[in-house]
Amino acid sequence: MLLPSGPAVELRVEVTGQSSFSAAQTVRVLQAPTVTGGATGQSSTSGLVRGTGYPGATVTATLGSGQSCSFQVDSSGAWACMLPGPLLSGQEQITASQQTDFSAPASSPASAPVSLLIDVDPPAAPVLAAPAPGATLSLTGSQYYGQGENGATITVFAGPYSVCTSPVSGGTWACSGSGVAAGSYDLRVIQQDAAGNVSAGSEAVRVRYGPAAATPSPTATPKPTGTPTPRPTASPQATPTPTPTVTAAAPSPGTPGTPSATPSPAVPAPAGPDDDLPAELTVPGGWSDPTQFSTAVIPPWTVAQFPWLQAGLLTLGALLLLVIPARLLAGTVSKARDGRPVFGGHHLSGRNHPREDFEVAPTVNLSRSVIAGAALVTAAVFVLLSGPVAGTPNYLRLVLAVILALAVVNAVATLVPQWWGSRALHLDVTTTVLPRYLVLVAITALGSRAFELHPALLFGLLGSIVVGNGPLAAQKGQLAAVRAGSLLALGLAGLVVVGTLPAADGFFSSLAAEFVNTVVLASIGSAVLVLIPVGSTSGRSILAWSPPVWAALALPAFLALFVLLSPTFAGWAGDGTVRLLWVAAVGFAGVSLAIWAWQRFVAPALR
Repeated sequence: MLLPSGPAVELRVEVTGQSSFSAAQTVRVLQAPTVTGGATGQSSTSGLVRGTGYPGATVTATLGSGQSCSFQVDSSGAWACMLPGPLLSGQEQITASQQTDFSAPASSPASAPVSLLIDVDPPAAPVLAAPAPGATLSLTGSQYYGQGENGATITVFAGPYSVCTSPVSGGTWACSGSGVAAGSYDLRVIQQDAAGNVSAGSEAVRVRYGPAAATPSPTATPKPTGTPTPRPTASPQATPTPTPTVTAAAPSPGTPGTPSATPSPAVPAPAGPDDDLPAELTVPGGWSDPTQFSTAVIPPWTVAQFPWLQAGLLTLGALLLLVIPARLLAGTVSKARDGRPVFGGHHLSGRNHPREDFEVAPTVNLSRSVIAGAALVTAAVFVLLSGPVAGTPNYLRLVLAVILALAVVNAVATLVPQWWGSRALHLDVTTTVLPRYLVLVAITALGSRAFELHPALLFGLLGSIVVGNGPLAAQKGQLAAVRAGSLLALGLAGLVVVGTLPAADGFFSSLAAEFVNTVVLASIGSAVLVLIPVGSTSGRSILAWSPPVWAALALPAFLALFVLLSPTFAGWAGDGTVRLLWVAAVGFAGVSLAIWAWQRFVAPALR
């Protein structure tokens, strides 16, 4: 019998039948850890090994060829580490030992050797046999099938959406899935073998998702013989019976990335489709593969029966239940405090000593361009965090697209009002960078991630305009209206461009799609947020100058926002989230109106 591991394991010796004749001794015990296999718990791996050990101990796993890796055991007793390369494919023996604070400098005995199949060769790209190019798929669920490597697990992607997964058996796979927003997407399939290696994406197949169910015929692809291709059943986990003649197309011998119809050599059984997949399977990751921003915006005219009524009701609800009550509440609080700020005019941070306390006042002069560039890069990072991010080359391309898009949005939001103020209003107008806007950029991006908004609600402004010589309220209102209107116009123009872009199936086409999609999201999101008439926003200046102009800008801006977010709200409608949001909005409006009415009518009467 093995003793349990621990710093104080009690050993007790007792004479049978004479309990008074006994003795106890506390000893330290550290048994060997275990090696359970590779990334998926199988006996094959691309370098990742895992097992169990004593919580808090440091486990060192060592191959027979000498490579080793170490990892600390978590509180549940699990550990995993990546063996350093270069590794060669083949059978290897691996052992593990562990060390704790109470055992140092000694380590536990080595575990029993475990045989692992090292496989560092990624599988070939799988084949998507159906749906056929140009097919229209149902929003409630569609079938997908094709070919792959035996023992692998495939994942089907529609643009940024992960649709379904399936194991490959007999060289074929089949799965079904839903949850894709209406629009046109490129279908791609990737596969992960039992060792954890991930293939390149399959050749893109452009399809359209719409409200009408139109499952494509499985015989749309050519076959070298007359033997019919098996059709998958309606079950999401169904696997068609393989035959030697099943192919997706008739590839020439040696075509790279096309798996053979002949079953590949036997490999250990794959993980089931319900097993967790590694993070790198979130989206395909080549330089030309899409990200969540490649197809983020769906032009409404490309969708049959677009929910315009829903978007219109959400627009009216937001204005009547959120924006206007927020304006009344802000005005009420300001009047109640006689215009004093909420924190009584005291600074929460800053200098707490007079300047005279310093022999020389500390000053740091930074170039405006350096500040602007740093703010732009930081904002781009926050925007990326609005969705899942993988450490793959396509996200380096996305960083470039987001930086360019934010630069264009900020240029329009500052240079257009500056030109208008100088030419039309004859004011001394300059531009300034406001790094504090990064807080709002982060809040909107991380909020979109937390609430799983796709596309994301983004705020992309990092600067503003400064007017000298004390402009009049009308002049401030006009400049604010030009600023918000130019952002809205840029977003709507970008929405038109999105509908004319070619499929994002290459580096430059994907870069263009991500750039334009980010411009649309950042400009419309920024226009909506600056139009909220609270504090010192553009919306407050516009409303004080001309309520009709504010309404003329706010209505299309909010409508455009809810048109963009329609895929998210369509999903929320099914789980009751939209109903909960309506209740919360009505509650906020009721509380705000009650506070305004009390301050406006009841409080004066009580005085």
